[in-house]
Amino acid sequence: MFITDKTAIYEKDDTMKINKKRLVAALIALVVGLAATWATYFATDIYQKHDVAVIVDKKIEEKLIGKNVDVYKNKDETREQILHLKVLSGKDKGQTFTVKNQYYPSQLVTQKYQAGQRVFISIKKTSIALINPKRDWVLVLILTITISLMILLAGKFTIALLVSMALSWIVFYGVILWDVKLNGSQIILIFGLADVVFSFISLLIVQGFNKKMLVTWMATLLGIFVSFALSYLIMQLTGQTEMRYETGDYATQDPRGIFLAQTLLGVLGAVMDESTDIISSLYEIIQHRPDITPKELMKSGRTMGQEIMGPLINVLVLIFMAEELPMTILYLRDNNTISSSFGFTLSLGATQSVISAISIVLTVIIATACSLLFLKDKQKKGQK
Repeated sequence: MFITDKTAIYEKDDTMKINKKRLVAALIALVVGLAATWATYFATDIYQKHDVAVIVDKKIEEKLIGKNVDVYKNKDETREQILHLKVLSGKDKGQTFTVKNQYYPSQLVTQKYQAGQRVFISIKKTSIALINPKRDWVLVLILTITISLMILLAGKFTIALLVSMALSWIVFYGVILWDVKLNGSQIILIFGLADVVFSFISLLIVQGFNKKMLVTWMATLLGIFVSFALSYLIMQLTGQTEMRYETGDYATQDPRGIFLAQTLLGVLGAVMDESTDIISSLYEIIQHRPDITPKELMKSGRTMGQEIMGPLINVLVLIFMAEELPMTILYLRDNNTISSSFGFTLSLGATQSVISAISIVLTVIIATACSLLFLKDKQKKGQK
């Protein structure tokens, strides 16, 4: 009993040391990130396209220009700010300009500026134009907080996650350039291949090259492409009724192709997450219970799938609803009916959510079936 207690104490001490190391590493990352945030906030001469200025007013003077009421009784105002800007970069550095900025309190298409705010400007001869607020330091701050939390929770595994994210961004940028070069003529093929590459890179870095990774990759690809093919077949059989591709924010390429490409990428995250959870869990079950039968394994996979499906589908629907909520409110306030507002703002997103839900449901079956490959290996080793 004494030995067991002593072992438990050593294990507890090791865990505390690991936690302390993570905490120290997270604090170091936080300090470095805050320093980078500070440097980014005060950076002025690193930008090529625009100059940087600061609003020197302690209190911005503004006045009401007019009140607006449309035919649907929606009310808004037009207000004008008088801004004094001190240029911080470029050939006009040190000079002060006075600029008028008109904005609507709704700030749908205009921007209200605050005292002391840093902004990007464009200077041509004697005229100066406001571009937008300088927000890059906010992005650095968000990345700092994210990385610090990742280190605190994942420890050394954070490096693999960050490498995976960086490579995914590089691949995504390359895919976009490839698509633009071909002018969208092969967009579904391009983004289908992108799904293959994205999933392989992510799983390879996170899990390493082994059979579990390959099985997870296979389940992910089957879940994506089987559900996409099924959904595409249904869309073709129904004549793509009420599919208003023209309502998407597309200008230079085929809106239908871009919608399908969006769907392929949108499905990937949920399917890969689900495949990884199910296959990793079933792999551990097989390792601890080599005598488990295929029927019992399938039942375990179905049980896990039932627990995962609901939250995943709800998350996707809520993300989609949150993204389209502002436009939906605007359509409804302009006296559009619920059905027409849905058609113009929610129909494409709702279709993507349904396709994603189909993918999530099918992936439970596919991932569980793929896990049987582990069971066969275990049984063969047992026979030897």
